[in-house]
Amino acid sequence: MSRSLLKKGLDLVCSDSIGFKKQPGKHKQNEALSSNKIGMKKQLQKLKRQGQPQNQRASAKNRVIKSAIEEYKKHAPQDYLAQNLKYMLGSHSVANKKAVKEIVNQHCGRKARDKQVKKKKRVQKKSVFSDSDFKRFEKEYFGSR
Repeated sequence: MSRSLLKKGLDLVCSDSIGFKKQPGKHKQNEALSSNKIGMKKQLQKLKRQGQPQNQRASAKNRVIKSAIEEYKKHAPQDYLAQNLKYMLGSHSVANKKAVKEIVNQHCGRKARDKQVKKKKRVQKKSVFSDSDFKRFEKEYFGSR
């Protein structure tokens, strides 16, 4: 026998003789509920709703039915590429390069890794002598052969 059936049987047989005092509100609810453990919560909710007037119950009477296509379009990702391109190409105000460099230099970090490495320009040393001077020196030193 299941525990709930045994409990119900004992309640019927010896409820008044032993002196159990039942709560009046729970007695009505327990009689209406089934002995299954599954779905007890829903059954309790139904019983609670029975005493409420109809206008307080949740219903779908005055709700607008939404189309599935409208819901899909509302939650579908939108493409903003054309709008963004129009915005980016529409603005023609270009900042001064010198001002931009100053701003970037101010906002770079203080750590060594954040500093930009300045490349030194190599200055090629020009020779004092030209090609013709070298040829003339060659002729004088080695002689004309």
